[in-house]
This record gives sequence, C-alpha cells and structure tokens, in this order.
Amino acid sequence: MQAKSASNVKIIDVSHHQGSINWTAVKSDGVKGAFIKATEGRTILDDKLEVNAKEAATVGLAIGFYHYAHPENNDPLVEAAQFANAIKGFAAQFPHVLDVEGKASTVGGVQLSDWCLTWLQEVERITGHPTMIYTGASFAKIFLNKQVASFPLWIAHYGVETPIANGTWEKWSVFQYTSSGSVKGITGNVDINAMEHDFFDKHVQLPECMREKEYILKPADANKIIPFLSAAYKATQDPEAREELHRLANELRKASGQKEQ
Repeated sequence: MQAKSASNVKIIDVSHHQGSINWTAVKSDGVKGAFIKATEGRTILDDKLEVNAKEAATVGLAIGFYHYAHPENNDPLVEAAQFANAIKGFAAQFPHVLDVEGKASTVGGVQLSDWCLTWLQEVERITGHPTMIYTGASFAKIFLNKQVASFPLWIAHYGVETPIANGTWEKWSVFQYTSSGSVKGITGNVDINAMEHDFFDKHVQLPECMREKEYILKPADANKIIPFLSAAYKATQDPEAREELHRLANELRKASGQKEQ
C-alpha cells in the first residue's frame, strides 16, 4: 500500500448520519467529490440519498454511491437489484461501491469473496457502470481474496499515513484515513478520504479550462526564491531593475501555478 500524499484529492463520504448538509460550504472547503450512501442490505434506503445526490451535483461536486452489504443475511443478486433500483436516475462519476465490513466476516473468506464478486458483476451488468470495493484494512487482509483483486480498492485505516498491506491489492484508489474529520457545511464528524489524482481524473471528465495543470516548479520552491527577488527589489531605486525583478517574481509564480501579484 502506498502512503497518502499532498497530490491526493479531498473526498468525503456521507449518509443520513450527517443530517442536513450545506453543499456549497462543503465545496468551499476544498472538497472535490463525495460518496453518498444509497442503500443497505435488502430493504434499507438512506433517507438523505435524493437530497444529497441532487445538491452535491448542483454545486459541481463529483459523486458516487455506495451500498452497505449484509451478505450474512441476503443473496447478492437481491442486494444488487436493490442498489441499482435506488440510484436509477442519478448520475455518478465515481464507480458504484460495495461496502463490505462488520458482520459480513461471519460468512467466511472464500464464500464472502464469491458473494462480493457476484454483487459487483451484477451491478455492472444492470447499470453499465464500473464498481469498486470499500472495506477496512484488516478486513481486506483477512477476508477478501484474489477473486476481487481486479476491482479498485477504497480502504479504511485511521490514524496512519499508510494503510496496512494485504495479499489481494497492491495499492488503493481511495484511502479513508479518518472518521472524525471536520468540513464546512457539515455539523459534527465526517469521514475524509484521499483519492489518487489519476483515479479522479479517470472518472471525472472536467473541461480543459478546469483541469489542474502540472507544473515543473513546485510552489514551495518558487516561494523560497521569490523573497530574494523581493529583497533586491527593495534595495534598488533603479526603476528598470525594479520592473525586471517584479517580472521575474511573477514568472516564478506562473511557473508554479500561482497567481501573479
């Protein structure tokens, strides 16, 4: 498993537990997307699904939906149909998510992986949309095998920079690193996730003008150089020299993706 990094995209996941959400404020806090709970088991529909899906999309966040599985009680085809029916009519950018944890462990490793594979394939068949797995780091290590290795992994492991390794996946696509995060627009705690930038770009098609550019010069490096130019600017009274120093400082800002001054 890789460590999370500064290049990761900030993503949250929510359900009815977060209550009413101010999605405009959420977006203003640097959040780029959200996974929204849709269903659980055979019959449960999250009562905030519709409002969260519509309002998150309205403010321009990328969204995905997840299903909390109860393989200890139900057939995977039944749960897949329940989820697919619930999200019908909502657009999703991220893959549909199978959340497998908790009492699912009582099913046993091989049978549980069979169950997950059936759900994932059935949801893809019904919706024509890709799927992925959410689970805890220890759960993945103990209970999920190579049958599901081809599906992207959303891993949960709190209080660490690098989730523990498992024998099924070499890397994660999304890393839920805290369940006690704080985000504007949400009262109380919220899960915060790091999403790999290439995974975000693969699933979220932004207009060219909105895509983040890659810069050869890092902002931190540029900001180490600019003070020297500023000091020279203050030390000289030559108008042409001052103009050139100001220009050079702005060139450094532009080269590192920062605003001119």
